[in-house]
Amino acid sequence: MKKYINSITVILYAAIISFSAYGLYLGHFNNEKFAWFIREDGLVEYLTAIFLFAASLVSVYRAVEYKKLKKPLWVFTAVTLAILFFFGAGEEISWGQRIFNIESGEFFSEKNIQKETNLHNLSVGGTNLNILIFSQLIFVVLVTYVLLRILTDKVTFIRNLVSKFNVPMPHYHQLIVLVGVNAIIAALYVKKVSELHELVFALVFFLIFLNPAKIVKR
Repeated sequence: MKKYINSITVILYAAIISFSAYGLYLGHFNNEKFAWFIREDGLVEYLTAIFLFAASLVSVYRAVEYKKLKKPLWVFTAVTLAILFFFGAGEEISWGQRIFNIESGEFFSEKNIQKETNLHNLSVGGTNLNILIFSQLIFVVLVTYVLLRILTDKVTFIRNLVSKFNVPMPHYHQLIVLVGVNAIIAALYVKKVSELHELVFALVFFLIFLNPAKIVKR
């Protein structure tokens, strides 16, 4: 099993680096192909949704297993993550609106920047929620997650709290890929670069949920 998980990790790391590098290349040298690469209902968007949904399924599986072990706090964490990542997957593809050719209602037609049935493209009081949620909030989450991982090793109280709720913590190689690739994407900025950030986020968190670091109380 360990070898199988390691094989998945290597394959997905290669995919993360390849997709990010190719996207950045197109963004700088071929705007037309880049627009196709990160388009709505395109490969990047669907892959992001698939891996967010896969991370949600892993969390559902964990919740079922933890319920058998009578670990209510672990179940709470797993269920919360399952809901969050399922929501993220649904939002990414506008809850299948374009797939099933469903028209947006009056509210979303008026308030949604892309006139789609999703929350992250809403404009509220002149604020684009897409920028707020998928740019600023994800940045805050990543910084918090990095700090939490470091503090888990350094501070006994934090370590015990993480262990008590069984929060999935990354191995350091997962953290390096998550932060490193996102930093490179940010440094080599191109328009709509957030699509690449989202794909990296989805892929790495799927790997973290699939194979988290083992955290034991001291």
